[in-house]
Amino acid sequence: MTVERQNLSEYLNGTRLIVLATTNGDEAPGLRVLGGFGVEGNTVFFSTAPGSEKATQLKQNENVSVLFQHENQEQASFANVTLKGKAKILEEKEEVEQAIEFIGRRNPRFKERVQSGGFANNVIFRVEAQEIKILDFGRGYGPGNPEIIQL
Repeated sequence: MTVERQNLSEYLNGTRLIVLATTNGDEAPGLRVLGGFGVEGNTVFFSTAPGSEKATQLKQNENVSVLFQHENQEQASFANVTLKGKAKILEEKEEVEQAIEFIGRRNPRFKERVQSGGFANNVIFRVEAQEIKILDFGRGYGPGNPEIIQL
């Protein structure tokens, strides 16, 4: 799939798993794969326990990268998208409910568990992209690939 600005949302929403990059207190990188996430436009939502390593790292440094990459790609048409932004905990009830909807669209079990009280203590983070990097070998190699979009 060639990734262009006009089909970026389709690519992001078609990704099964994402990789979230954070840093710890020593500025060492940390990576984790997330299956429970939601996407709306250039914004990513995910849930975690407030005392998790992920949440602790995000309190220390809210700068993150989120990698979207489809599975089983051929090298000639290989593509991925990286969003860079700041991870913020959602505080407003309305924002949390909306994020639950976005995550629930991709993962109906998530929404069911929230409704049954299974995530009562979790927090939801929002990452609004400040930069988007589109790498697409289907466009060829050289200048302009990857494409960097500043928002």
